[in-house]
Amino acid sequence: MIIILIILAVLLSFFCSLVLKKQHLAVLLIVMASSHVSPPMYGVIITIFFAAVMHFIYAFFTTKQKKTLLLILFLPLTFILIIFLIQPYKINAYNYLGYLAALFIFAWVMLLEWDSKIIIHFLTAYGSFLLLFGFLEKIFTNNVRVGLVLTVATAYAVILVVTWTIWTTNIFLSKAYSLQTIFLGTFLTFLAIIFSGSRMGLLGIPIGIGLCCFSAIIIKKENVVKIAIYTVGVTIMLLLLCVIVWNLLPDSLLIKKSLSSLIAGKLDNSNMGRVVMWISSIDMIEKNKLLGIGAGNFYIKYGDFLKSSGFNNISIADVTTHAHNINSHAHNIYLMILTEHGIVGSLILCFFVFLCILQLFLYFLRERRKKQQCPEFFALCSGFMVMAILGLADSMAVLLPTTGFSAWLLGTCASFFKNKKLYYSV
Repeated sequence: MIIILIILAVLLSFFCSLVLKKQHLAVLLIVMASSHVSPPMYGVIITIFFAAVMHFIYAFFTTKQKKTLLLILFLPLTFILIIFLIQPYKINAYNYLGYLAALFIFAWVMLLEWDSKIIIHFLTAYGSFLLLFGFLEKIFTNNVRVGLVLTVATAYAVILVVTWTIWTTNIFLSKAYSLQTIFLGTFLTFLAIIFSGSRMGLLGIPIGIGLCCFSAIIIKKENVVKIAIYTVGVTIMLLLLCVIVWNLLPDSLLIKKSLSSLIAGKLDNSNMGRVVMWISSIDMIEKNKLLGIGAGNFYIKYGDFLKSSGFNNISIADVTTHAHNINSHAHNIYLMILTEHGIVGSLILCFFVFLCILQLFLYFLRERRKKQQCPEFFALCSGFMVMAILGLADSMAVLLPTTGFSAWLLGTCASFFKNKKLYYSV
């Protein structure tokens, strides 16, 4: 059923591109379709990969924009090719195919023009998609943790809060929607994260609010005291609302039990599991410094580590319907990249991300000289910072169900290297 829906989304994306000439709507459909690409669904990943390549080729030959920045794809593509040639470890073709699909989504997104209005429309649709599926899952399945739309509950919460941060910052600075709309979106996001059981997602909301207010101080040059008073007022209202909602939630809810353990100064299974995974990641990095252990190999090495280190008696199973995913990654994006791809792969990825953010920053400098406010710059930077901060306790950006969104985020940042701005409607 999932494969059929994804194929339909892919076909509809081609219709949007070729017939309606709405590339941004086609991107939205592909990012939605890439939300469920976990092994062993080879049909899904091959379909997404084919669609990403075809869309990229179409955009490459139909756009008149500069394509020189596409050279940044050379390093990651070369790295993947070398890994396949020398095979220093077990190659999980599925994972690398997913990364290739993400690279082509990135390249396609980068060739398009993105402005504040288009980004808002895109995230409104994508955020609504995540919220709708999360609430429907809660209503019809009553799972302990919702998030099947991204296969992992924490991935769902983190991507949702990053989407909400970019959306909120953008519309607040550009005054695209009313404050009532912002409050509604914030409340629904908060509720969905509560149902996901993710403490990281919950932490992302105050971080996002803080970045939004900081951006408002800079972009609007408003009085700091005025912004501070406004921020405190909004925060108090949200806290009161949170307290009311929290007291209405059943004590059996996972996130309520987890946070109660933290407040009591105790490490529950999930927290203890993270600590052990971080220790195991450091051990793997020391033994595989140059090229790492390979994408998708963490759970194998992690099992070996538990057997040889004396941690094998510790229960780290996550109390969730997605327990099979708990050992698949290091729960820290920086350790995860170093563990799986070593120093070489990590440096290539850092350089890749740096170039994308640099294009956005150079665009900001150009527009500021023209006295333009650039709300999209602050929004994208805020979303990227939330993902980077939450990455200290999880590694969602490099998991296959979330690489499509991550590719969109970096591709949108890189797209601002062009001087000419065109405006499309989604």
